[in-house]
Amino acid sequence: MRPLVGHTKDVRAVAYCPDGRLVSGGSDRTVRIWDAPAGACVRTIKAGTPVYAVAASPTDPVIAFAGRHPGATARATPIQTFRLADDVADYTFRCPYRPAPPGYEPYYPTGIPRSVWSLSYSADGRTLAAAGRVMGGGGVPNGGGGHWFRTADASAHGPLAADRAFALGFAPAGDGLAVTGDATVAFYADPQSPEPVVAYPLQSQWAAAVAFVPGAPTAVVGVNSALYFVNATAKQKPRKVKTGFRTVMAIAAPPDGRAVIVGGRPAGVEVYDPETGGLAVRYDFGLGGVNAVAVAPDGLTFAVAGDDGLAVYDWDG
Repeated sequence: MRPLVGHTKDVRAVAYCPDGRLVSGGSDRTVRIWDAPAGACVRTIKAGTPVYAVAASPTDPVIAFAGRHPGATARATPIQTFRLADDVADYTFRCPYRPAPPGYEPYYPTGIPRSVWSLSYSADGRTLAAAGRVMGGGGVPNGGGGHWFRTADASAHGPLAADRAFALGFAPAGDGLAVTGDATVAFYADPQSPEPVVAYPLQSQWAAAVAFVPGAPTAVVGVNSALYFVNATAKQKPRKVKTGFRTVMAIAAPPDGRAVIVGGRPAGVEVYDPETGGLAVRYDFGLGGVNAVAVAPDGLTFAVAGDDGLAVYDWDG
């Protein structure tokens, strides 16, 4: 395990770029770009608000990030994007739809009027989807809705069909989108679909994490302390697996689909066999509660973002 030192508060989000660079965001109101093998932060972006979600385009040197809603006067939470030069030291900002003023500019003028906690790019990089959360009764978060955007056409965007969207993720191929909402997880053929291909009820009003298993029709949903292994293309009985967490917060899978990596609270990371649902190994990296996990494009390293820091782990599967 290699700790990546730089964030001064809890790290909320993490994603890998296709070239292996790592992107993280946290409550210290920064997004950081890392040369993970060297353990070095090569760029720090001041976000202006706490960052709860980051995503990296799978086709272009572009990252997106968002977080806390700016306040009552804002119509929507800004989703900001940055284009990374081939030479990471030559960092530049670009707003694709209007000239970039000094400082930072919202990527899209419309979107989610809630804090954004989930971002995902489609496999072809043409679509970015976002989901928000709002605090409900008793301090329990509720789904705040979702929105999709075409990355090359500012006029093409719209709300997701799931008006109580809580967390989401695109499939590793095609346009399929998984969305957790009000006691359900639904799988759509594309973000504009009015009805899901298949949906499953969940034993909770919200589920913090959902991810597809590459090369299989399987998706995995984190619901409180359990994982649900479900078929994302045809309705089948889910396989429910009890984890060692009180709350599952993050799920990721390597490109070859050989494992499912799960992070949660109070602490730790667990690795599961996606075919059997069996627990393979458990790690405690000393990062406190885990908020996000991501797997490198080569499948040999995964990153863990937690309340007490950020680390990467060289993994042999």
